[in-house]
Amino acid sequence: MKGDVEREYLSPDLNLLRMFRLYKENNPASTAKFWLYRDIFKQQNLSFGQPRSDTCAKCDALFSKLVATTTDGERLKITAKSELHHRKAEKAYTQLQAETEWAKANDDCHVICIDMQGVVYTPNLAHSNVYYQRQLANYNLCIQEMGTDKPPTMCLWHEGIAHRGSIEVASCLLKWAETSFAPLVQAKERKLIIYSDRCCGQNNNWRVLNLMALLVSRGYFSQIEQKFMVSGHSFLPCDRSFATLDKRRKVSTLHTPAMSPR
Repeated sequence: MKGDVEREYLSPDLNLLRMFRLYKENNPASTAKFWLYRDIFKQQNLSFGQPRSDTCAKCDALFSKLVATTTDGERLKITAKSELHHRKAEKAYTQLQAETEWAKANDDCHVICIDMQGVVYTPNLAHSNVYYQRQLANYNLCIQEMGTDKPPTMCLWHEGIAHRGSIEVASCLLKWAETSFAPLVQAKERKLIIYSDRCCGQNNNWRVLNLMALLVSRGYFSQIEQKFMVSGHSFLPCDRSFATLDKRRKVSTLHTPAMSPR
C-alpha cells in the first residue's frame, strides 16, 4: 500500500471469491480450482480497495527520519517535533469540543463541521461487465451542526451536475444557511463557527471566504469564523456519518444516484 507505487488496486466492492466466480462465469470450460486462482492472483501485485491518501505527511516524514537517524541528539529533536505536532492536533479537537459545549448553552452560537465523502460510484451491481465499464461518480458534502439533535445535512449530486470544488462547497453552505436561518433583525447577533480540513480546492480558499462575507452582508450571521483541523489529523463527526452510509451501501444495490443511502 503506502510506498508501493507499482501496486494496482481493484474496486473495493470486489473480493477474491467474487472474482473467481466471475472468472468461472466468463470461462465455463476452465477446470481451474480456487486455490490456483488465489495463488496466481498473489503473484500479480494486486490489492482490493484504494491506497490510503489520508495519512499525515508530516508524521510519515518524521517517522522516516526517526528510523534513519543514528544519533541520540537528532532522535530527541525529531521526537520533540512529533510531540509538538500531535499536541497541535489534540488542541484542535479540544477546541472543537469546547465550542460545541458553548453552542449548546448559547442559542446565538452555531458550530458546524463540513466534509466531503469519498466518491460513490453507481450502479454498484455485481455482474462482471460493471467492473470493466465507466460508472457514474457521485459526490456528497456533509454539513453537521454540533451540539444539537439535528441530523446532518447531506448534499448529494453527481458529476453530470457539477464538480466537487470550492464553488460547489460554497453553494451547499449557502443553501444550508438560507434554509436553516432567517435574516437577523436589527441589533440581534448570531455567530457561526465552521470546522473543516485544509483542502484548498474545497474549503480553504477565497470563494468560501466570499461566501462568509455574503452571509454576513445578507444578515444571516453577525460573525463567522472558519477553523481548520491539523492536516493529517482531520477526523470530524462527519466521518462517523460517512461510515454509517458506507455500511448501508455495502448491503444495498444502487442503480441511480437517488438510491444512495442518506
